[in-house]
Amino acid sequence: MININRLIKCITVVIILTAILLCTTANAAGDEAPTLKKMTEDANEFITQGSNNIGSIDYDKITTQFAGLGSILTTIGAGVMVAVVTYMGIKYLISGPEAQAKLKVQLIGVVVSGVVIFGAYTIWKIVVSVAQTF
Repeated sequence: MININRLIKCITVVIILTAILLCTTANAAGDEAPTLKKMTEDANEFITQGSNNIGSIDYDKITTQFAGLGSILTTIGAGVMVAVVTYMGIKYLISGPEAQAKLKVQLIGVVVSGVVIFGAYTIWKIVVSVAQTF
């Protein structure tokens, strides 16, 4: 018999992977199908453009392109944190003293994960603001 929890986890992973694939391929499709000649022309144009703009980096363009990614990852991290803390809270309320002690130990990992998730976003914002001053 199929374990219900395992089935739910598999379905969740499939949904998340499908959403990621749809988001990444939606912008990749253009008006025309890419050919080898077109890709070569685009690559040469990219190299030429890079050669002409040596030493000039547009930080505003970089931050606007990656700001969405940072926000999405932080939102996903916050959602996962809420779900994990809710699950652990319910489990803590209905379990005995020994299980509560184990949950308190696991809570250390949850707190560290939260610090990493939100700390990374804060560090990214600080790096971007410092880089814009140069």
